[in-house]
Parts: sequence; structure tokens; C-alpha cells
Amino acid sequence: MPEIAMPKEVKDSVIRELYRQVGSLDWEAVPTRQRTAYYTRWVEDEAIGGELADYYTAEGMRVWLKDGPLKEYARALENFGSYAAYATKRLSPPDEFVTELLGDRWTIKPGSLGEKPMHCTVIDQTRERYVCWGRPRTFRDMLWAAVNNAVTAPSKPLIVVYVTDDAEVEEQQKQRHELIAKHCSLDLAHVRRRLEILPQS
Repeated sequence: MPEIAMPKEVKDSVIRELYRQVGSLDWEAVPTRQRTAYYTRWVEDEAIGGELADYYTAEGMRVWLKDGPLKEYARALENFGSYAAYATKRLSPPDEFVTELLGDRWTIKPGSLGEKPMHCTVIDQTRERYVCWGRPRTFRDMLWAAVNNAVTAPSKPLIVVYVTDDAEVEEQQKQRHELIAKHCSLDLAHVRRRLEILPQS
């Protein structure tokens, strides 16, 4: 759906309120089939749908919410992308799990941070490695990115599957990740990351 022009102050107000409400959920862990009820609630919310009503139909609002702010939410939590400034929470930075998994000698190469999936190059004094990370449901995307890198990279890529809060990776799913990574000669780790509440102005 093409982006409809709306005043910046309206767009800012809607996204801030949406992200405030999404921040009270673990949105990335909400199953797809349960998200429909939230879209309906937000369309009917005066601070969200009420503000968008001059620009979109109810169905148009759902599409805009899904394909715009909510599609970008995972990256906003990483402090990445144009929606990052609206987030009310921030994931603990990737250099924390890089150090935890690889040791103090490894650091993120400046300018190497990227997305789809989130990834970077880490370096020590003599080597470079590709690292990508995401939630369990994005494992397929991370696997494909890591395999593509492994074809030409001198060092084995590392896939990092993370959860937040009290979430856990199901043991069967974790074992499947490990079997696939081993079969593809990739390194794999499962970690927990913090979601930190940001001060609101």
C-alpha cells in the first residue's frame, strides 16, 4: 500500500502511542493469529485509529500499522532504522553477547552492523567472523544468511538465537537448531537479552 501523506506531528503522535502500547507487550512473541485482535483494538483507539481516520479506511489502517510501524518494531528495539527513535524499550546491545560468547578479544567491526537479518562482522587482532542474530522464529532467515556467508568466508559464521524476559526456546526446537547448524558446519548459540525501558521525554 502506498504511503499516504499525513502531517508529521500526526504520524509521530500515532507511532509513539502505538509503540508505547506495544512496549507493554512482548510483541515479537505474540503469535501471528493473536495479532489480529490487537490491530482491531488499535484501529478503534482514539489516539491511534482516531488520528488515522482522516487518511485511511479501517482496513487501510491495519495495513499501514502492519507494514509500517509494526514491521519495523524489531529493528527499532535494536536501535536500528528510521523508527528507532519511537521505541520505549531497547534490547541490550549485541557487543554484550559477542563478548559473552567469543571473549574480550572480539569486538564489532565499525560500520559492519546491518539488517535482514541483524548481523555484523566481529574482529580480533587477526581474524574476522560473520555473526547474525534473531529470535527463534527467524532461524530460517539467519541460517540462509550464514550459509551464504560461509561459502566465501575464511572463518565459520555464528548464528545467535535470542529470547527476552522469561521466554524459553522449546527444547525440541533448540535441538533442531543445533542439528541443522552442525550439518551446515555453522556455529550456533542460544542467549538471553535484556529489554531495557528507555526514559521518556
